[in-house]
Amino acid sequence: MEKETVNQLIDHQELLFAFQQGAIQLINEKKELNQINVFPVSDGDTGSNLASLMQSILEVTHEESQSVLDVFEKVADAALIGARGNSGIIFAQYFNGIYTHLLDSEEKNSVKSFVSSVKSAISEAYQAIENPVEGTIITVMRSWAEALNEGEQRSTLEVKLSAALTAAKEALENTTEQLKVLKKNQVVDAGARGFYVFIKGFTQAFIDKKSGSQHGVSDEIPSSPTFQAMTHPDTEEPAYRYCTEVLLDQVELTKQEIQDKIKHLGDSLIVAVNRGKARIHIHSNEPTTVLEIVGEIGAIRQQKADDMLLQYQISQEKKASIALVTDSIADLPADYLLREQIHVLPMNILLGETSYIDKVTIQNQHLFTLMKKQKQRATSAQPAVRTVENLFSFLENKYDSVIVITVADKLSGTFQAVKQAVKRTTSQARIEVIDSRLNSGAQGLLVMKANEWIKEGLAFETIVEHIKKKREHIEILVSVDDLNPMIDSGRIPQIAGRAAKRINVKPIVSLSKEGEGKLSDFSFSLEGNERKIFKKLKMMYKSQGIKNYAVLHADSFEKAEVWSKKLETEFELPASYIMDISSVVALSAGQGCVAVAVELADRGGN
Repeated sequence: MEKETVNQLIDHQELLFAFQQGAIQLINEKKELNQINVFPVSDGDTGSNLASLMQSILEVTHEESQSVLDVFEKVADAALIGARGNSGIIFAQYFNGIYTHLLDSEEKNSVKSFVSSVKSAISEAYQAIENPVEGTIITVMRSWAEALNEGEQRSTLEVKLSAALTAAKEALENTTEQLKVLKKNQVVDAGARGFYVFIKGFTQAFIDKKSGSQHGVSDEIPSSPTFQAMTHPDTEEPAYRYCTEVLLDQVELTKQEIQDKIKHLGDSLIVAVNRGKARIHIHSNEPTTVLEIVGEIGAIRQQKADDMLLQYQISQEKKASIALVTDSIADLPADYLLREQIHVLPMNILLGETSYIDKVTIQNQHLFTLMKKQKQRATSAQPAVRTVENLFSFLENKYDSVIVITVADKLSGTFQAVKQAVKRTTSQARIEVIDSRLNSGAQGLLVMKANEWIKEGLAFETIVEHIKKKREHIEILVSVDDLNPMIDSGRIPQIAGRAAKRINVKPIVSLSKEGEGKLSDFSFSLEGNERKIFKKLKMMYKSQGIKNYAVLHADSFEKAEVWSKKLETEFELPASYIMDISSVVALSAGQGCVAVAVELADRGGN
């Protein structure tokens, strides 16, 4: 005789196993979810975002837990921290809602409390979304939760889960008819499918564990007629460029209060709040403004700003079968990066307890202003490992191969971090990670050259070989007034730097062939330093020839323009671009610095 549901208890170890199986199933489906992602933006990353969330859940469910409540607390915390994208944050709020309602239950490990909390948490998931849209993940969540609460009270959890899964499957299939963009492209909603895949694995784990699959849950997952299609022509370009997300701590405002403060900055606003933490998601053209406002709400612990416009354009029509990736230290104009579909791993700037995204949520002027205001020095950090893994996850089903050109290994840990991420990836694509041995505009010129070879259709191995040879023919010369930032950041030899500082001389700063900072051609004034840089450039032009060059600066555009005009006259060639350098480079070069990166002619003709 079956136990009454009110008396049936959940074993916390079986619950852990169910979460693990649901997470694994979703991770295994990430490519397919990316392929059918058309709402709210056809940027092809829903699967990658949900897989990232599930990886966070897997990590905590492998830890020892003491009770059902303990399991849900760990999952709720991991979900809030690891959530990415619209669906991921709705997932996170839902898990947190279930945990919150379980806290108020008398029997926290009973099936009755579980199914009741699952239904009650739906209202919190809806409240997290500024404008809930039916036919998405929230619809399937609601259908599943309502079905789980229906039926005979004497039914076991396994029977209830099986029936609820059937209801969720029907709701998922119906999403195609509920949203115009889904119907046009003949797909189900990617986020909704992700939820279904998760609860299917979750349900199967309980059934297999308890009854050897006697309830017979179907292995079939609703598919879409255009399942294998890589492009969806019946979609629109995103109205806002950046998918901006922030994790806050020490939050006292409600979800509604937070929504009211930033909803004017974009759309697709979702706010998940629980126990002093908040995960905020918004599509916006002003990620810097978003960060400034939410920074007053709580302490910023994480942030990201994915370029949805780039993702959309690649999903619609990629320009090459080889993906080109660099980091944000490579100084290249933003319009060039978008036009040429070059992917950028963002470096991080740390100031106080806040982390900023180089070139996205912080620029040079803002950096110098903040340091002066807060009277403290910022530091830099390489891209997070999860950020690198998420990018590879996005690229793996869109490109045959990937070339990554990083800042000099001697200057940053980025090269090693990317190499480690490549070792962990399951991607079948060929991936080559190349230490540029350069930085700033010099690294940018190398990336431009690699892009030219990709566009010419050269073989992957040939391009890699050309890039490694080209490193020897690109240089950068930097003029700085104050050596202290470079000394403090360790970007130049400490002994030589301090010696030059003591006698107040101005050296030319450049890079060795191995990518280490070096000092040469000392002058007793900034004007003398600049004359020596121009003299050295003229010698390069006469002896080797200059094929291409860029002028860089840190909050010193007028001087950079003067340099550019002089060089154009001397070389009879305009600069490829003039731009403000990366905030990370500016941090070590100092405000007011100016630099010239040059690509020298080489006998190989590349």
